[in-house]
Amino acid sequence: AVAAITQPKFVEQIRDNAKGVKWIAVTADNAGEAPEPGTDSHGLESFDALFGRAQDLPARPAEPMLPAGIMFTSGTTSLPKAVVHTHANALWAGRTGPLNLNMTGDDTYLAYLPFFHVNAQSWAFWSTLGCGGTVVLQPKFSSSRFWEVVNKHKVTHVSLIPFVFKAIAAQPVPEHTIKVGALGIIWNEIKGWLNMDILACWGMTETVIHATRSDFNQVWPQGSIGKPTPGYRFAVVNPDTGKLCEKDEIGELWVHGTRGVQLFLEYYNNPEANAKAFTDNGWFKTGDMVKVGDEGHFYFCDRDKDALKVGGENVSARQVEETCMQVGGIGEIAVVAKAHDMLDMVPVAFVIKGMGAPEDNEAFAAQIIDHCKTNLADFKVPRAVYFVDEFPRATLDKVAKNKLREMADAMPAV
Repeated sequence: AVAAITQPKFVEQIRDNAKGVKWIAVTADNAGEAPEPGTDSHGLESFDALFGRAQDLPARPAEPMLPAGIMFTSGTTSLPKAVVHTHANALWAGRTGPLNLNMTGDDTYLAYLPFFHVNAQSWAFWSTLGCGGTVVLQPKFSSSRFWEVVNKHKVTHVSLIPFVFKAIAAQPVPEHTIKVGALGIIWNEIKGWLNMDILACWGMTETVIHATRSDFNQVWPQGSIGKPTPGYRFAVVNPDTGKLCEKDEIGELWVHGTRGVQLFLEYYNNPEANAKAFTDNGWFKTGDMVKVGDEGHFYFCDRDKDALKVGGENVSARQVEETCMQVGGIGEIAVVAKAHDMLDMVPVAFVIKGMGAPEDNEAFAAQIIDHCKTNLADFKVPRAVYFVDEFPRATLDKVAKNKLREMADAMPAV
């Protein structure tokens, strides 16, 4: 990055952590709220000063394979990786997204998910740019104002995640303008309850836009994530043998497309990750486990066995475990998912004490959680720490995390 545009409240963070940028421009307020006293005396360039006349810029030929941006993955199986999206990726999303969503220039997409996530940037924004529609941006999701915002702005399209369902469940569903909700799977009860068509679609940062889709004319089976979007080729591969899986056999999903168009260009400055992610003939190994059922319908089965899905965000249990191990006194640790009423699941940690561990379990647990709060995003922080003398074990002495999940769910709610 060579420059940064930010709000007054983030100026010091940018100065402290982005020392290599050549200039920083600052907006007049904090997303419509007046800046705190003193934060507006930063002496930096004003955001308003950046505007000029487009016709005064020197002309240059289109170069669609140049980077348009870098977006970080959620870090399902390791630390987040920097995904390079090209201008051609953005154009692909802008052409493909509206077709998947049945969206036109008369439609409006409500975007409340964070812009560091491919859902908001591509599924919502690039799709809407592609058809000339309207995007309504919310700084954050509001359950109490959801339907008010929908009807005020005549919203027709929205991305749905389980967190949203639970947040608005207590409210009656009014007459509304939403036509399509983009959801990961066919879920017929949601369609009937919210009175909108459901687009089943699967994708990830690396696939740029929905790589699977359903449609609004056929009857799709419950739980299906759709079929491959035109432009993508799919294979389901046994990760142990490398052979194609049979019908209803679970395997790893491989996706083929043109890098920089249907698929991301590369992981930035990470040749090891690029080599691991792609086969010699260009198939991208997603790490997602799926199966193909009747009539070619795809079904999502699992992500990496150590992954958790917290409020729609993927969390690597391994990353949380490695962060916790930085606290002295931990002999062994296993992070698993615990069911949660609002977020579906949250991370919790089981710990076997090691040398030098404090005797006070409550204080030790607080120490571990505080360390994670300092070093991890809040949705990755364990909600509880349980101390045990031993772990349930599976073959080859591996920790039986399925048993730990059962133990966690038997504990009081967090």
